[in-house]
Amino acid sequence: MKDYLVILAGLPRGGEKTWQSLKSKVIDYLDADLAICTEKNIDKSLMIYKFADYLWLFDERKDWSTYYLEHYSHKAINILKKGEGAGLWESGVVHLAIKDIILKNYVDIIKKYKYVIYSRFDQFYTNYHPPLKGNNIWIPKGEDYFGINDRHAVLNTSYIEKYLDICSFIDNLDEEGLDEIYLNCETIYKMQLENYDLLDKVQRIKRFQFTSALESDFTRWRIPKYGMLLDKKLKIKYPDEFVEALKNINFLEYFKFKNYDLILTYKYLKLRRFLGSFKKY
Repeated sequence: MKDYLVILAGLPRGGEKTWQSLKSKVIDYLDADLAICTEKNIDKSLMIYKFADYLWLFDERKDWSTYYLEHYSHKAINILKKGEGAGLWESGVVHLAIKDIILKNYVDIIKKYKYVIYSRFDQFYTNYHPPLKGNNIWIPKGEDYFGINDRHAVLNTSYIEKYLDICSFIDNLDEEGLDEIYLNCETIYKMQLENYDLLDKVQRIKRFQFTSALESDFTRWRIPKYGMLLDKKLKIKYPDEFVEALKNINFLEYFKFKNYDLILTYKYLKLRRFLGSFKKY
């Protein structure tokens, strides 16, 4: 059995260039297995479908609140709705339910591995994934939004039940006590880790990926606006995240792999920020 299992949860966004970066810089580099957890109607011709070791597929839902009514109480829906406008209701209602689906159905498979990399389909890797070892939860720096970044985590599988058990955590919260708390995916995630004594296990690591998108990708939350200079099909969702990921690499490697689109887009964004610092208001 291999040491690492990569789990991609959600909709297959980002496109083949993004998934090629996953394959070369994560799957092949760490000699990891791949599980994808997504809807049954996934296009089976996609490369990400073809090289997955596990296919954890679920029925498409038009209304994900029905999942919570089937498995939890209406209180969970009320709490998620408190984060409407901040992403918790728009996209979090889906991502958290997927964690619950994995918890209820696939934990025995996950625990055969030493480490799990829990991530999303749309993470474009700018550098090789570090081979992390130990009894921690490693999360890239930044993109915390008053909580903690929930797009990518590496953890020892001894924590997997607590890590995935976010829906029951929400269902047991004091609904009225949340009225003065800013709720989004990141803050509820931090609250959950703290509740299960996992927050002190978290170590922050340098960013080595950014969130990508194709213009045709369906999204429930943030619409990508920034394109690559030499690749108009590939979009950047969060410019700050992109700049941070590119800042942490050795640029000689990018000339070696001929990823000129990333380099030029990074330099362009840095120049825009520099010129913007002289703007008078």
